[in-house]
Amino acid sequence: MLRTIVALASFLLATKSLFAQADETSRSWNKPVAPFRIAGNLYYVGAIEITSYLITTPEGHFLLDGGFVETAPQIEHNIVELGFKLTDVKFLLNSHAHYDHAGGLAKLKKVTGAKFPASEGDAPLLRSGGHGDFRFRDTLTFPPIEPDQIVHDGEAIQLGNQTMIAHLTPGHTKGCTTWTTKIRDGTKSRATSKDRSHY
Repeated sequence: MLRTIVALASFLLATKSLFAQADETSRSWNKPVAPFRIAGNLYYVGAIEITSYLITTPEGHFLLDGGFVETAPQIEHNIVELGFKLTDVKFLLNSHAHYDHAGGLAKLKKVTGAKFPASEGDAPLLRSGGHGDFRFRDTLTFPPIEPDQIVHDGEAIQLGNQTMIAHLTPGHTKGCTTWTTKIRDGTKSRATSKDRSHY
């Protein structure tokens, strides 16, 4: 019995270290920050340097990017802190399949029950949990997540009165995606986008 407990504890520690933030830079990026409204129905729910956005509608919400594995609890807390329900998140979106933006997606999908659309170029990397990245190989892994649907360039996802449009911008990853939408802020309508195509 003791041997089984020791083996299980060793497995859990190994699993935790597999996805842990091993470097000081990553830990510094992941410090908590209070959530806040940016404009209209657009909210910041990420960490200090690891972005995650909530776009709300009366019919449910979009959540864009999941941070590190360790960011997921912060994102969950921030959504609730703003007065929204986790189960009202209907779509998880991702800008690119790297551990600092996709690491928390599997956990967030589990707690929200949201659908997860992804680009064809990033789907294999998301399924493999970051293994086989063309630049980083197997060094920046994260819990794998299976896309519920594949989105193509210019494809729109509608939820209530909000439309999120996928623009494929490969470079940072093979399926890097810039998401654009219009945010209604009082009488003004503001265009916004989120991408990671600059690397």
